[in-house]
Amino acid sequence: MRKILLILFVLLFFISCREERDSDVLNVAISQDVASLDVMKSSSRVLRDILIGSVYEKLFVLDGGEIKNELASSYRLSDDGKYLAIDIRNDVMMHDGSVMSPHDVASSLNRYIDSYEPASDMTGSSRFIETPTGVEIYSERPLYLFIYLIASSPQSAVIAKAESLRENEYGLITDIIGTGPYVLESFQPGTSIKLRKFPSYSAYGEDNDGISGIKHAYFEQIIFNIVPDSTTRRLGLERGDYDFINDVMSYDIPDLEKNEDIRLLGGEESGSIALVFNKRSMLGSSPSFRRAVAYVLDYDGVMKACYGTSGYSVHSDYMEKEQSLFSVSGDPYLEEDLEKAQKALSESPYDGRPFRILTSNLSNMEKIAVAMEGMLKRIGINVEIKVLDWVGFLEERNNPDSYDLFISAFSSVVLPTMKLYLLDTYPGWYESDRKDEYLDRLFKAESIEEASLLWQEAQYFFWHDVPVIVPGHYSTINASSATISGIIEEDGNHFWNARRLEG
Repeated sequence: MRKILLILFVLLFFISCREERDSDVLNVAISQDVASLDVMKSSSRVLRDILIGSVYEKLFVLDGGEIKNELASSYRLSDDGKYLAIDIRNDVMMHDGSVMSPHDVASSLNRYIDSYEPASDMTGSSRFIETPTGVEIYSERPLYLFIYLIASSPQSAVIAKAESLRENEYGLITDIIGTGPYVLESFQPGTSIKLRKFPSYSAYGEDNDGISGIKHAYFEQIIFNIVPDSTTRRLGLERGDYDFINDVMSYDIPDLEKNEDIRLLGGEESGSIALVFNKRSMLGSSPSFRRAVAYVLDYDGVMKACYGTSGYSVHSDYMEKEQSLFSVSGDPYLEEDLEKAQKALSESPYDGRPFRILTSNLSNMEKIAVAMEGMLKRIGINVEIKVLDWVGFLEERNNPDSYDLFISAFSSVVLPTMKLYLLDTYPGWYESDRKDEYLDRLFKAESIEEASLLWQEAQYFFWHDVPVIVPGHYSTINASSATISGIIEEDGNHFWNARRLEG
């Protein structure tokens, strides 16, 4: 009897220890794998949610549209906008135990500029140099909007240990050394990314719940489980395997709303679907063919194929409605017109060859391609669809010989110049002197208000030139256990202040 009691005691001890240990772990299920952890080279929304603010931090953050210091303490901009000086905090501990230095900051910002075309377009050949209190740059071009750029760009202007910026044979960094409240513990592609609490974190910020608030890091460990299948994510949340899941499908929303143990998050426009023409292919390079496709598509039908009956809005602005200064209306292609589509097609070089559409199987993207195929057949366009997993899709879209259009989602950005598909070097390869003129004027804008007026004109040009088609914008819905609070939803999902409620 005594032996049985001893065994039961040991079992209860290990069970209680496991429960206590598990309570210190936040389990997150994410919908897509990541090709690398190099946030200066990748525009992945999921990767930014994992690393930005938790592992890596930036000099400034955008909090409710307002610039706030994070690793910077102040900045000064000359009247002509061509000189920028940034002072940095002197109390920031990096994950290797060193104190963040001007050398780290200058090295990080210069690699960011070299990696992100909108940044290099703004700075020209100028680069940051170190000062005793931070960094400075003497630019050939005005830098009025540069702080907004580094606070919010999709390829992130993070500050890393200078020595960790060494690139591998693929031009990527693999040594992840930042300043955030969590350190990278492990990365298993296709399986998980694990973060561990950084005990020497230098807490900074305001005592609020916003993105610029103090970071508490309540969990000892955060595990991001890569779970591409939406049903598996939902069932895992309902069972308690996961504390948070992203990309909830619209057809799952009614059932989750009835579950008192689950909380739905999100709902505002958080990005757009873009149908990006390959301007290096015969069909994608033809403005007439692009207009034919734009006229024949039913934009609501395209979005519904992916999102069902909810979770999206139909408007073809490149910018989301939340960016009200850059909201434009009047797209001539918003309503389908088969007669105009047929006329544009007759003026194009289309000769019956298949129109090749490249897509991934992430979050129902392939269903958009299928819906487009049915619409395009109405005016005699043959379609060939190539569906790959996310990592394969990212690689394939770099090959200009393999497709005429690719389908992808693009997360919300603050400035139109940050739209990647407008860049010469981004897949789709949009090279246009007129486009460059518009972007150059936007780069030189002395205020957000001036940039807003310039964008109105630019948006009309892009609608008529049709380098991409934006059929609509998605409202990402996520879900968490009702026992989790403190998830910051601004500019993505951030978990550094997430905590498990008692009871």
